Amino acid sequence: MNTTSAPSASPAAAQPVLPASRGKILMMAVIAGAVITNLYCIQPILPLIRSSMGLDLTTTDLVASAVLLGFATGLALLLPLGDRIDRRQLVLIQIAAAFLFAIAAGASSGVWPLIIASFGLGAVACVPQQLVPFAAVMSAPSERGRNVGTVVSGIMVGILLGRTVSGVIGATWGWRAVYAAEAGFMIPVFIAAATLLPRGVPTTQLSYGRLLASLWPLVRKHRAIRESMVVQALLWAAFNAFWVNLAALLASGPHHLDSAWAGGFGIIGAAGALAASLGGRATDKLGSRTVIGASIGIVTLAYFLLAGAEFSMSLLVIGVIVLDIGVQSGLVSNQTRAFSADPAAQGRINSLYMTATFFGGALGTALSGWLMTRYGWSGVVAMGIALGLIASAFHFFSPRSSKRKPLTP
Repeated sequence: MNTTSAPSASPAAAQPVLPASRGKILMMAVIAGAVITNLYCIQPILPLIRSSMGLDLTTTDLVASAVLLGFATGLALLLPLGDRIDRRQLVLIQIAAAFLFAIAAGASSGVWPLIIASFGLGAVACVPQQLVPFAAVMSAPSERGRNVGTVVSGIMVGILLGRTVSGVIGATWGWRAVYAAEAGFMIPVFIAAATLLPRGVPTTQLSYGRLLASLWPLVRKHRAIRESMVVQALLWAAFNAFWVNLAALLASGPHHLDSAWAGGFGIIGAAGALAASLGGRATDKLGSRTVIGASIGIVTLAYFLLAGAEFSMSLLVIGVIVLDIGVQSGLVSNQTRAFSADPAAQGRINSLYMTATFFGGALGTALSGWLMTRYGWSGVVAMGIALGLIASAFHFFSPRSSKRKPLTP
């Protein structure tokens, strides 16, 4: 019962999509960065929501959790559809839904309508991860890593800068204005996507149920997918462990800086996020395994630098940049390696890959928060170094692929 073999039998799979121009790839990166802000815009405005609605901290956290739970649901249930139906149509539907959910969130009269709208907004915010496999299939093999890296750079810049912009809008005009801005932003994004994206070509005739059932066989069959999922989950855990505890670090010790400074570090991180594009180019030239190994080493080095961040602002700034370079390069190289396992299952591979990445980030957030409370910043640093060492052991001591195809797992 090999459900992964069905896609290649589809007649549509034989119709290749013409390689996209560099301009189209860059616009896809902009679209991806714009849509992902729907997922992270809530984080800086949670205190405003709490104050406006008179909520306790636990209930306020439910709103943030609903967004992340919705995102996980979208990764698991919507991304595989990109292999089954026209991916362009799916992207446009999700952007239109994001517009409606943002309006609903901004107009919420109580916490439960806001939680429901936040869940929906999180679910459709997986549009950027529909665009990553789009970039892969719209690229010549020699440019696939570079183009995937460009789109991932757009996503990461959106994540890091989205927090900063949301905080400014919320502080100036209130939290409802953030959702109004998100809704308004989706209009030009929808127009750009409708204009730029080509019609997607389904690569499988499997029913939706069989499509979801084919996920596990993909993991079981392809070692490259398994390894990419595990390594990137570890790196993403290290990434989230830093960012979720940054505000507490800045507020303590000799720094005594408020949350606005934590938002400002998103701009510093965005500079490191641009490394995703360079990581993609390096993957094309050197092979994914080489770049993955280098990325793991860079992330581990970053945490050695961040060990002194409690007392040195210089080490904190350098550590942020180095951490983002390592994580973003790893994100692209792991993703490129996973995609190469089965060109006819790009949507499902991305669903598996991003769900594992998100799950690792969630675990990293929870564990690092406990360590920060119990052991302070040194506990978070120890966790980051440990994650790097575990990723190194997993990557370097796993069997290497055949040397006859150095760029193919």
